[in-house]
Amino acid sequence: MVDVMTEPGQVNESAADLNGTEANDAGETGAVVAARDWVDTLNVAIGARDSDALTALFCEDATWRDFMAFRWDFVSKVGRGAVVAALLEWAESCDATGFTLHDQLPPVVGDGQIEVFFDFTTSNRIDRGYVRLVRAGDGYAAMTVQSQITEIEGHPELVNRHRSEGKVYGIVPGRSRWRADRQAEAAFEQDEPAVLILGAGHNGLAVAARLAALDVPTLVVDRHARVGDQWRNRYEALALHSSVFGDHMPYLPLPPTWTAHTPKDKFADWLECYSTLMDVNVWTGTEYLDGDYDEVAQRWTIRVRREDGTIRELRPRHFFVAGGMFGAPKVPDISGIETFAGRYMHSDAFKDGADFAGKRALVVGSGVSGHEIVQDLYEHGADVTMVQRSSTYVVTYDSYHRFGNSLFGEEMTFPVEYADQVNNSSPWVRSVPGFKRVVEQSAEADRDLLDRLQSAGFKLNWGPEGTGVVGAHQSGYDGYQIDIGASQLIADGRVKLKQGVELASIDQHTVTFTDGSTLDVDVIVFATGYHQFWGHMGPSLGAAAAKIDTAYSRAADGEYANTWRRSAQPGLWFGSGFIRMARFYSRFSAFLIKAIELGIEPIDPDRR
Repeated sequence: MVDVMTEPGQVNESAADLNGTEANDAGETGAVVAARDWVDTLNVAIGARDSDALTALFCEDATWRDFMAFRWDFVSKVGRGAVVAALLEWAESCDATGFTLHDQLPPVVGDGQIEVFFDFTTSNRIDRGYVRLVRAGDGYAAMTVQSQITEIEGHPELVNRHRSEGKVYGIVPGRSRWRADRQAEAAFEQDEPAVLILGAGHNGLAVAARLAALDVPTLVVDRHARVGDQWRNRYEALALHSSVFGDHMPYLPLPPTWTAHTPKDKFADWLECYSTLMDVNVWTGTEYLDGDYDEVAQRWTIRVRREDGTIRELRPRHFFVAGGMFGAPKVPDISGIETFAGRYMHSDAFKDGADFAGKRALVVGSGVSGHEIVQDLYEHGADVTMVQRSSTYVVTYDSYHRFGNSLFGEEMTFPVEYADQVNNSSPWVRSVPGFKRVVEQSAEADRDLLDRLQSAGFKLNWGPEGTGVVGAHQSGYDGYQIDIGASQLIADGRVKLKQGVELASIDQHTVTFTDGSTLDVDVIVFATGYHQFWGHMGPSLGAAAAKIDTAYSRAADGEYANTWRRSAQPGLWFGSGFIRMARFYSRFSAFLIKAIELGIEPIDPDRR
């Protein structure tokens, strides 16, 4: 996210007063001294429960966003008074102590601000914080603070020096082999998984990998024949709009030879390799049938149908539903569509524009899929018309990355794990102005294209609340377009446009629109979107989700409703979103599940 005041991670060469050509006796620059003073003062003030000293450390508009360092939840505090009151309460209830300057990354200086990471501990947890310090009188005060759990005390992730051996040395009678051990582990014939994850996409695999690193027995089930098929089965032109720098999965960064942007089949293969390399237990070709939660035993009974048709009953304590942001396709009900003499399909079933060379094509919808399919059809020789039913947010590919992804690029200021922390440092209410600024900057840079689109009759919007692509993702809204060429085709008139109309009826090859106009076509692609995550998943879960009113959409506290955190149904978890989100949020779901498994936290907070 982009902060409301200034963008984080932006280095300014003019900040010589902080970088300093001269160092103190300890060899520290001015930025390090200022950062250490702030963190040391915070530590003393929290230890002394000194409200006045704490107040002096924060700007009036300061915010603190916490990811399970203090509470086993996501909590945001807005305004100096709320921040100080929370710190005083957290210091008592969570035993917050030991605030020290993080020694792995030096402070970053830019635009009169200092970005600093610091370490501390709370009850049962080892934590890391991030603070953005700005000028305040003769010193510095915090404008933005973020904190997050990095480890459950005494239960480190099985990484680096804590990694498993892979081989037991010495004489071991009847020694088993690694492959046989892995097959037995994945079969769960003798034991039950503590966590059952539904969905082997990037969300499900991210959570599974993190749970495995925390030594929590986990099984992933997916209805597709292979891991990654949910990507392989999409249209051929699809590629990730995000860049390689933001698309890493937990623990396993993409190699430096990786393409700047990932074609969908390449990403599908990566997910399949990832599941193998990370020793994730996955049952493919497995369909979820139903589930029931025993409130007394606090355990699920879930039935799945295996690839061979057999029914397996599993009894995990945690059922984690991991899906994409959108679910089942939306297909409009149009009078006479059964008479259509050509071919029609939802974009979900569309594969390749080469299949329709020379055909008269109608694409209904003007979001990402609609634009990419329009371009694919045009490039393969089809005569293409787009139906834009309402309005669309448009940003060029260059502006999207230049203004909206400054933390993730070729010359990253912070390593990915730290960039994730900075990217999630501001509460939603304070992020909105930053999102709007990105939209304004992009619109100015893209002015020529946007003007030509409007001249062609294309209707523009600026995303929910003027927040563009990020706001659209946050709201589960898919009416946007990151242009890689299709908008140019529409602006130039090479792709024809029908704006503000719907399809009223179809008769053989003739489509009649709601304005009375007609068009003869050979193929219709309905790029009409998908049901939102909960609209698709809720009905499929039935009684198991009776306590849940929504998932993934924004909750009253500005965080995601019932997603990546406890849901209203004990033992039922949800994970959704794009790759960068999965990498960041999956760690907190995994830590909380581990805390429950250890008895640190109850599975049902109402029965604490």
